[in-house]
Amino acid sequence: EGRTATHDFRKFWEEMRKRPGSRRLPLTSEQRAKKPPVSQPLFRRHPITDRLVLYANPGYTMFIDGMDPHESGEILDFLFRHQERAEYLYAHHWTEGDVLMWDNIGTVHNAVADYTADEPRYMRRVQVMASLDYPALVA
Repeated sequence: EGRTATHDFRKFWEEMRKRPGSRRLPLTSEQRAKKPPVSQPLFRRHPITDRLVLYANPGYTMFIDGMDPHESGEILDFLFRHQERAEYLYAHHWTEGDVLMWDNIGTVHNAVADYTADEPRYMRRVQVMASLDYPALVA
C-alpha cells in the first residue's frame, strides 16, 4: 500500500494483436499520444465498500514504480496469480437475452473472442459513477 505502478495501453493492445485472427495494426503515434503510460496507485479504497482493491492487472500493468525491475516483476507475478485463482474466476456461457453486470472497480475482466465474423453480436455498455469524489472518476 502506498506504492504506484505504471500502466500502459500498448501492452494490452499488443497482446490483443497476438490473438488468433486479430487484424489489429500497431498503434499509430497519434493513438499512442492519446493513451500514454500512466502511474496509478497499486491499491485503492473502493468508494462504496471501503475495501482495499488491487488496482493492477496483467493486461496493462508494466512495473511497480521506483522498484528494482526484477523485484517488481516477482511481486506483480504473485499479485496476478492471486487474481487468477479459481475461486475468483467466473466464465459466463451466453444465451440469448442475457444481461451481465459487474463491479468494474474491483474486477478484472477478459472478453473471449469465441465467435466468428458471421455471428452477430449486439452489446450496450452502461457505466454508473459510484462517487465524484473517487480520484479515478474525476480526471
